[in-house]
Parts: sequence; C-alpha cells; structure tokens
Amino acid sequence: MSYAVRSDALAKARGAVPYGTDIESPGMLWGALVLAPITHGTIRSIDLTAARAIPGVTAIGPEDLPRLLPGVPTDPERPIFPSKTIQYHAQPIAAVAAPTFGAARRAAQAVKVETREHPAVESIDEAATGPEPEVIGHVHARYGDLDGVFRTADFVLTETYRTNAVSQVALEPHAAIAEIRDDGTWFVRTSTQSPFGVREDLAAMLGIPEPQIVVEGTWVGGGFGGKGSSLVEPYALLLARASGRPVRLALTYREEFLLGRSTLPSLIRLSSAVRGGTIVGRRVLWKVDAGSSLPGRDFATGYGIGFTVGPYRVPAIELEGIALRTHKPPLGPHRAPLAPQCAFAAESHMDHLAQRLGVDSVEFRRRHVWLSGDATHLGQTVGPFGLSECLAEAGARARKWRERLPENHGIGVGAGFWSTGTGAGGEARLFLQPERLRIVQGEPEIGSGSVIRGLAAVVEVVLGIPRERIEVDYRDTATAPFDSGVWGSRTLGALGQAVEKAARELRAELAKRTDAPEGAIRLTVQGPELAVEVDGVSRPVREILRRDEIENGGLTTYGTHYGAAGSFDALRVLDGTFYPYTDFTGAAHVAEVALDPELGTVHVVRYAAFHDAGRVVDFETAKAQVEGGIVMGLGTALTEEGLWSPEGVLQNPGLVDYRIPTLAEVPPIEVHFVEGFLGAGPFGAKGLGEPPIIPVPATIANAVRDACGEGPTELPMTGERLARHLKLLRT
Repeated sequence: MSYAVRSDALAKARGAVPYGTDIESPGMLWGALVLAPITHGTIRSIDLTAARAIPGVTAIGPEDLPRLLPGVPTDPERPIFPSKTIQYHAQPIAAVAAPTFGAARRAAQAVKVETREHPAVESIDEAATGPEPEVIGHVHARYGDLDGVFRTADFVLTETYRTNAVSQVALEPHAAIAEIRDDGTWFVRTSTQSPFGVREDLAAMLGIPEPQIVVEGTWVGGGFGGKGSSLVEPYALLLARASGRPVRLALTYREEFLLGRSTLPSLIRLSSAVRGGTIVGRRVLWKVDAGSSLPGRDFATGYGIGFTVGPYRVPAIELEGIALRTHKPPLGPHRAPLAPQCAFAAESHMDHLAQRLGVDSVEFRRRHVWLSGDATHLGQTVGPFGLSECLAEAGARARKWRERLPENHGIGVGAGFWSTGTGAGGEARLFLQPERLRIVQGEPEIGSGSVIRGLAAVVEVVLGIPRERIEVDYRDTATAPFDSGVWGSRTLGALGQAVEKAARELRAELAKRTDAPEGAIRLTVQGPELAVEVDGVSRPVREILRRDEIENGGLTTYGTHYGAAGSFDALRVLDGTFYPYTDFTGAAHVAEVALDPELGTVHVVRYAAFHDAGRVVDFETAKAQVEGGIVMGLGTALTEEGLWSPEGVLQNPGLVDYRIPTLAEVPPIEVHFVEGFLGAGPFGAKGLGEPPIIPVPATIANAVRDACGEGPTELPMTGERLARHLKLLRT
C-alpha cells in the first residue's frame, strides 16, 4: 500500500464540496425555529397569526401535528414540540418556512408566545438536593470484599472531581433540506454521521414506517458525536409536508450552541483503598447532568462509568452512576462520550495515590494496568491490549524531558482506554469495472478520512490496487447497504471488516477465473484500464468480466460484518444496564507544561502520544486522527466550558466567549504507535477516532500537579480557576 493524497482533498481545498449548508432545491423555502423564551414553565398560548400573515409563510405549532403526522410518535422522550411544558431554554416550540432566509427569521420573531414560568433546576447539586430529585438513569455494580479491604487498608484516599459542559464545535452547523415526494416518500438530505440512525429516529418521532423515509447524507463539516441522531430533520420534513414545497433548515451558530447535544457537567467521587502499595478496592459515585432527557437511558452511565476505574486491576469495586434531570438541553455524545472526563478523575487520582506512596506514577500504573487475558471490573476478559508497553515508552519520554526542566514547568503522564464499536453492523458492495473499483456503502465521509481513505486502504491491502483507481461511493438509505454510522471509532473496525470480506471474495473470484492461487492475485494498471497480474503476467480486467457484468456496473461482491457482543459477569450488576466492551485499545500521553504561578495560565510546551493501534493500516490518516484528538482534548482540558446562568440560560453561545484552542496554542506533537496487539478490525487494526482525546485532560492536569505540587480537581483548568487553586496552596 502506498501513500496517496485523499481523493476529496482537491475538491475541499477549492471549496467545491457541497455541505449541508450549501444545498438548495428549486422552489424551496427557508425554515426557522421558534425557540422557548424561558427555561421551565407552562405554555399558555402560541399565536401564529402574525407569522402566517407574512406573504409566502408557512407556520406550524403543536396543534398542527395531528394533521401533519401520518402516524403516532413512539418516542415520548423526544417530542417534536412540547404540548404543554417547556423543559429547557430555547426548546423548539414552533417552526416557520418562508421564501427567503430573512423572511423566515422575521416570521419566527412574529410568533407570539405566552408562558407561565416555573423554577428551573440548573445544576447537578440542585437536582440531587432538591425536594424531588428526578433520576432518569441509574446503574449500580459491586464485586469483591469491599468492606473488608477498606477496613484493613493502609490508607484510603477520597477525592471529588468536577467536569463541565463541552460542545462539539463542528465547523458546519446542523443543516437539512426535506421534501415529501409524489410517491409518499419523506425524503431528507442532511449533514449527519448516521443516515440509517436518523431514519430510525424519524420513524419513531414522526410515527412513519422506516421504508417510507429516505435519508441521504451530505458531506459533513465535522460531527464529533453531535450529528449522530436527528435534530433539525423532523422540523424540515413537517414544514415540507405543511407547505407542499422543499424546505431547507439550517441552524445559526448561536442556535448550534443552544440546541446542540453537548456533554453536560458531572461529579465524580472516588475512594481507593491501598494496602502494601497496591490498590485493593475502589468506590465510585458518579453523578451526571442528563439535561432534559437521556436518550439511551442507562447507556451513558452504564457504559461510561467503567472509565472511572480505568484500565486497572482492582480486586474489589463498587460503581454507582446516577443521571439526573435538569432544565438543560438533552445530554449528547461528544468524541469518546464522557471518557475524557472520567479519565481526568481516574488518572488524576492515580497520580495522587502514587504521590502519597512516594513511587513513580508510571510504574505505579504499570503495576496495576490490564494485560491481555485479565478481567475488567465487571469480569470481562481483556483482549489483546498494549497499554503497558505504551506506558513504558511514555515513562521513558517523561524521564528524558525531565533532564532539563525549567522552573514552574511540569511533566505529566496520563493513560486511557477505549472500546471500539466493532460490534455494530455494517455492509458493503464492491464493483470491479474495467477502469476502476467502486466501494458502495452507507456512511458519509465526515472529515476524518475513515471512509474516503480508510475503506480504500483496506482494498489496497487485499488486492494491491493503486489508490487512485478506487472510488468510494456513498448512497442514500433506499439504495445503500446498511451501516450503523460513523461513531464509536467503528468505521475501519466494523465497516472495514465488511469491505475486507468483499475484497477477499472478489480476489477469490478472480483467482477462480484466472486459474491462479488467491495469494498471487494483484490488480494493476495497464494503460487506461485495470489488469489482473499473476506472477508478473497481466491480463486486462475487461477480458475477465462477462458482458452483462460490464453493462451492469461490474463484477459485484458483497461483505457484511455483525460482530458478536462481549460478555461479563452479570452477578456483579445490582441495578441498571451495563455494556460489555467489544475491543480494547489504550494510550499513554506525556505533556510538558509551563505554569504561570500568578495568573494560573497553562502553556503546553510539548506533547507525545503512544497508542496501542493493533496494526496501522494507513499511517498518515492514523497520525492525523491522533493529532486532532489531542488538540480537541486541549480545549476540554484548558478552555472549553458551557456557562449557564442560575436561570438555566446558556451564557456563551458563540465562539467569542466559548474558547477553543487556537493554532498558536497547539504544541509540537509526537505520535507513536505500538503495534502487535491485534484488534478486531481488518488485519488487526484498532479504532483511532476517539482514543486520542481520552488521556489529554488528565495528562495536562498531572503536569500541572508536577509543576505546583497539587493537582486540579475541576475541568476546564482555566487561568482563573488555577490562580485560585495556587493561591489556596500558598496560604
């Protein structure tokens, strides 16, 4: 396999790629949402009269839904419009469409809304201590002689960590264009990570059979978890139904912050019992702000809580996760959902334990870290796992950097693990034509290269075909093979397996037709067309294909992947639903920071990442994933925070006040891969979309601890927050 420029690079560089915000349709209207003016309260009336009086305007509200919806919605957690009670500020309560963008905005402003305001629950603390705390997700697990090990421990360290809201900040906001076709199809083109997932959402929210809905994904200007489910699509479709015309609905960037499904605050309390220099027990209480609803219920808590223990052997554990309803927008996934926050607490706690024992923090981790064949906190067997090796390399790099460490500088090491979503299903078709090979599948490219480059790299490895002769073709949900979507670092690991199976089937068929061993088959270029090469002898593909195959798109093969779910010891579960891991990958990071002792500001001087990658299929794409995840993690660690007023109103819905890292703040980054601990993906590859962000906040926090002697306990580590922290240390 040779390195090649991505096939989408030139078009993107020229600005020629149509994103969701670029797409138009003849005769379309422009949509806009009417947002709730209060955080919590009762809708007394919604008057659409003034909006409907504007020429060409269509306006819909809760009372219009019975005539617009063909069926009965089956997802009460996500109503289109609230019928009576507003659950969060800026909740959509009506929608309008007009011939121009400006007219749509004027129409939305013309809608008159009368409400009766109720007290709002704005924080975890309020939700937990209020007269009627509303728990909407709960998980509880226990294993081992917890009381005994805590009673006989040499010491017990108890700490509380807090994390705050983090938005995805995709370059492109949510956007969709919808129409109701003459055959009754509800059709929507949308910027999404999961076209089939959006179809499933729409069927539940609108009460429409899935086959009646067709979703076509556009090019995606970043998702990071925020575009994995429906948001603007149902409103665009209902406006199209009401108006009889195509409707385009795109959020403004302010609306993206107000409505986007972000990671919300959490509180993590850890207690670890230590005896003989070893952790013998841990108790975890994790409270999550779930906002107004928690799609997936126990998944956020039941999956995420394992990251509070970390990838370490602990013989006795108790884990309790509580998701509390507040009057914020619904909790949503952000790159490696909640894992960076949990790792921040767990890894900071590990550093503090090592500090208390007076031992090297890296060796302390290696004393406890999972090895292949160990058991997780729920008794699941750990697959091939190279984190111990990553930690060894990170420790060596930290020692080297420490040789010349200026005053007020610190070196930190942090680790993390992730389970790639390789169990989620995917299917793919390959079409071998005389001039090219086409991969037809159901995932849009969201920017990472996992589709446009990763899937092509799999075919390169199996068939030897030059990259420039591979075309990756995305189709809508009516014509594409099924795929679960771009999430969970699963594209290469899951859909890549389907592509690999299709490629191996194609190789077997070519071997059969040329009477050659499978391993000898290679596709090469011969003039303008492809040829099958066996032991240096080439034969044009055109001669091998049948006429009907050439006329109907080429020689076709099909690959599917539906991975088996992992298993754990269900006897350890006391309440709720926990989720097994499907693949094991880990990373150890090292950072050097410079800490201003007066201002509390942190400058990251340099950074190194060591990743258990199984087998790297395409080095440049893998390296870019790690670099991007680290930069995103810097924001989570140091600057990014959604700020809500006591009334539950987001105070910084825009990039002036919500600060992401600038290029000037990105340090030199080293990326290293530890290979050989083969994962579930093609050729033993492991996912790399989410693991790079997980250790970053913890790594920075541990470097700050090294610089000043005490670690921060809240994210983000803003200058103001750290200045207060340092002042307390001095006094």
